[in-house]
Amino acid sequence: MHSNSLHKKIKILLVEDEKVTHRSISKALERHGYDCVGVYNLQDALNTIKQQPFDLILSDVILPDGTGIDFLEEVRKYLFSVPFVVLTASGKKSLMQKALANGASDFLTKPFNLENLPTIIERNLERRRLEDYKNSKKRTSMLFKTIQALITALEAKDSYTSGHSRRVARYALMMAEALKLTEHEKFILELSAILHDIGKIGMPDSILKKSTSLLDMEYKTAKEHTIIGSNIVGKIDELHEVAAIIRHHHERFDGTGYPDSLKGEAIPYFSRILAIVDAYESIVSDRVYSKQKSPETALEELTSNAGTQFDPVLVNIFAELIRNTSIRERQNNAS
Repeated sequence: MHSNSLHKKIKILLVEDEKVTHRSISKALERHGYDCVGVYNLQDALNTIKQQPFDLILSDVILPDGTGIDFLEEVRKYLFSVPFVVLTASGKKSLMQKALANGASDFLTKPFNLENLPTIIERNLERRRLEDYKNSKKRTSMLFKTIQALITALEAKDSYTSGHSRRVARYALMMAEALKLTEHEKFILELSAILHDIGKIGMPDSILKKSTSLLDMEYKTAKEHTIIGSNIVGKIDELHEVAAIIRHHHERFDGTGYPDSLKGEAIPYFSRILAIVDAYESIVSDRVYSKQKSPETALEELTSNAGTQFDPVLVNIFAELIRNTSIRERQNNAS
């Protein structure tokens, strides 16, 4: 839903092991103007969603190395709202109930008319768009009260983390302006920045406030904060998108980050922004384990890690933004 997704083809992941069916569905999707990526088993499906972003998933239930329900369960751990359409030759009510309980958005019973595919796909995409719109408009005051309660809990645990999150949110909004995001997108990005470290509520003080390097087991525990935070925020229906952004703000552009080893554009767009502004704010601030460095040094670190840790296009935009802001501030001070 971010600005750089406009005018792109709808991208669909097809998971189907029967080769004739796979080929006919793929051809039908491409004939109707969709960008289709096809895989034949569960493992390839799991690998693919970590490498690329998708607008919708079509998956058979019976796969050679598992089931479509297994895949659905994995997908829903972090792709909270991507429509997932189950393909099945079975009319079993229990199967459909299980799929719906795990977050399936629709069913296609085999055999089906391939010409009906666009109707099914557009119906599910429109349902998601309406849900996004509805969620963005309702219960705003309740959300802010919930968020305030979470921030208060975090402040009681660790005052540094809270101040850090507010500063990260300011940088995130600067990026939002530069990227010409919509008001709703700014709202989602700002919330994600404010709440990105909320999972540290679940971390022991011995790790949170340690001034020396973390041991391997301590580092493993520290990395859990992205999942804990995502789980906390994900309990609020209207914040599913924020939960996904929080979960992935420590992924790396080269696919070696955590918790899910997502790569490149498979990492949510706002998570890629958050990774940059979070790192920058950490470098220019005093922390228990490191002294603050200059903005110039921080930008050098970001630039040297562009393409490996960070999205290189977004790093360039942020670096230019910070340099221009510094020039303006110097000019204002001089006058």
